[in-house]
Amino acid sequence: MIFFDLGDVVCRFHPERRLAALGEECGLGAGEVRQVLYESGVVGRWDRGLASAAEIHATLERELGYTGGPAALHELWCTAFEPDDRVLALVDGLRPLRTALLTNNDALLLEALPEVLPQIAARFEPLLFSCMLGATKPDPAAYTRALDLVGVAPEAAVFIDDKPANVAGAQAVGITALHFTGAAELSTDLAELLAAEE
Repeated sequence: MIFFDLGDVVCRFHPERRLAALGEECGLGAGEVRQVLYESGVVGRWDRGLASAAEIHATLERELGYTGGPAALHELWCTAFEPDDRVLALVDGLRPLRTALLTNNDALLLEALPEVLPQIAARFEPLLFSCMLGATKPDPAAYTRALDLVGVAPEAAVFIDDKPANVAGAQAVGITALHFTGAAELSTDLAELLAAEE
């Protein structure tokens, strides 16, 4: 089983796009949105599973004045993610190996991803979000709970992330982990790793 991080691995992560889109929709500046959602720590709580998608929607209505429906919010929430076609091609080339997502993200994105970015959701099974796991990387619990859900031992797993701390967290529980710096480098790293296991 190969676990991929979402933001800045499978997709380029542009949080400023989400902030700008929310601000435009709500008549606020991006800085105001950042303060309410990120600097307050509320998104961190969402990432740990402390709010459902409906509760997140309600918070955006209450705190920011958001008036759009769920479908529009799904589109808006996903604007932060731009699929990296080079990485997706690498994922396709790994078949028949199993690939899963392991990402620090909230219930709203988990609900929106299959609808708005089906090319991402279709390539990974399961989609393991920190909001499901009750822990965020690099907390050891995020990795061990993910392994338990898929029924895979640490030594049978590979994890790919752009953040060195998350790579180290996976290694600490016995998972082989690769630091993502680009699609070309990942292609080389995976080829070497898989060849060594043959």
